[in-house]
Amino acid sequence: MTDIKVEKVPSGEDRSLPVFAEVERLLEQVRKEAFELFAGRGYGEGRALDDWLAAEKLIFGPDTETIETDEEYEIRVPLEGFKPADIRVTATPHEVIVKAAATVEDAETASPEMADVRRSRIASTDVYRRVELPSDIFVESVSATLKRGLLKVVAPKAKPSSALGVPIAA
Repeated sequence: MTDIKVEKVPSGEDRSLPVFAEVERLLEQVRKEAFELFAGRGYGEGRALDDWLAAEKLIFGPDTETIETDEEYEIRVPLEGFKPADIRVTATPHEVIVKAAATVEDAETASPEMADVRRSRIASTDVYRRVELPSDIFVESVSATLKRGLLKVVAPKAKPSSALGVPIAA
């Protein structure tokens, strides 16, 4: 099991990190793709949510699983083939963003007789997942681990302090 560094943004209003702009750009792509799917059917079948989910999966990557207990949220993202250095996790009081990016390069000669004929492949695989949580989390205690291609992010729930109204660790 490998620990993954979590970038912690204590204020939900601080959107200065580049990952927030990237996610907004991708959400705009999801909106456009979902509209095209919806328009392609003629607007009348009542499947707009299905179109949104299909577009989101196409743009953002694999499905995630979020498990909620009384104390925490556990977010699981399949990231088979990614190395720990390829993965960035960002946590705010209301959301967790996972970005994984890797470039795969390979090349081989087709045969010794045809040394000038080569096959080359360069593929870039990017995964973005943004999970908006139904209640605040204690950002400073968020952790992430990668084990056998499965990223697990543990986000302890915060509960408001009765004296100050400030979230504290649960």
